[in-house]
Amino acid sequence: MPEARIEIETDDGCLDAFVACPEGPGRRPPVLLLGGREGLGAAVEAAASRLSAHGYFVLAPDWTARPAEDRREDADAWLDHLADERRVDDGRVAVLGHGAGADLALRVAAWRAERIAAVAAFGGRGLDATAAREIAWRINGLVHLGHALGVTPPRIGRLEAALTMAGVDFEVEIYEREPDWSQLFDLLARTIGPRRAASAHLTDDHLASYNL
Repeated sequence: MPEARIEIETDDGCLDAFVACPEGPGRRPPVLLLGGREGLGAAVEAAASRLSAHGYFVLAPDWTARPAEDRREDADAWLDHLADERRVDDGRVAVLGHGAGADLALRVAAWRAERIAAVAAFGGRGLDATAAREIAWRINGLVHLGHALGVTPPRIGRLEAALTMAGVDFEVEIYEREPDWSQLFDLLARTIGPRRAASAHLTDDHLASYNL
């Protein structure tokens, strides 16, 4: 089915998630979508649907329902699910995070660097110096960081400095009301495809739907 609520099995239970898949046959490049601390809401589902409409298989897990110490195990379960999904072309994965999910997206990209080709993190709270260095030296993909205009996280700049020192390819976006989602689609097209996503026309109505 194109969209559904599912459960992902783990060694000690199940994880709730939302999936969105394009219509039609074929294997699709995967995007792991991590919303904020509000969990799986209408905004996350709308973003997943729009990403799916551009050719991506989107998995949006409810990462807030489990304690922090289980996050790495949960991330393994999310990626295992994508690897086992017959509708997914699982060569490389992109991770997209917003708010608290932005910092988690960066950690996932470092934990599973062999799988993550790109990570986009919007509105993150920032990382301490140790975490920033550890992530920078482990990550193995293109990094897109987004910050809202006029909002200055107390730790801003630490990750950018660490990425520079580690030689990681990254880009920074400053946005007003919401990120420039055409840049996001370009990032996905450059790293995991499908190439047609880069040339898709985004109307104002499309952009308004990305209200994470």
